[in-house]
Amino acid sequence: MNDEEYKQATGGNLMFSVLDETARRKVMDLAKVVSYAAGDTIIQQGAEDEDIYLVQKGRVDVQTMQEGFIIELNTLGPGTLFGEVAEVSSVRRTATVVAHDDVDLLRFDGPSLVAELRKHPTASKLLDHIVLRRAKDTIEKTFGY
Repeated sequence: MNDEEYKQATGGNLMFSVLDETARRKVMDLAKVVSYAAGDTIIQQGAEDEDIYLVQKGRVDVQTMQEGFIIELNTLGPGTLFGEVAEVSSVRRTATVVAHDDVDLLRFDGPSLVAELRKHPTASKLLDHIVLRRAKDTIEKTFGY
């Protein structure tokens, strides 16, 4: 896979773009393309699965349920990673993710992807930054601070 094909497959995601050629091949070997129809649930809040996803085409809605109310957290588009919070933080899924449109995603085995990214300091720092940013955003939108 050349640089342009890799960039297209990963949607130009910064964390993946900092990897060297060998790491890129390893990461793409972990990926499987999956598709969901609009309205399909991809991740269910509270689930214990470990997959991490990257949006290639379409959009997904991220929402959380708190005290019986659905709180819309974000809508994510191409090049955006999701599902990483539960894997990096070793917790159950913190949100539900639903296909907003028909979507094509790259699905990664979470433990394998995180292990590969941890071998690369810049990618590892970016992963931690994403998780921290998502946690802060969720707290702000859920609790108002």
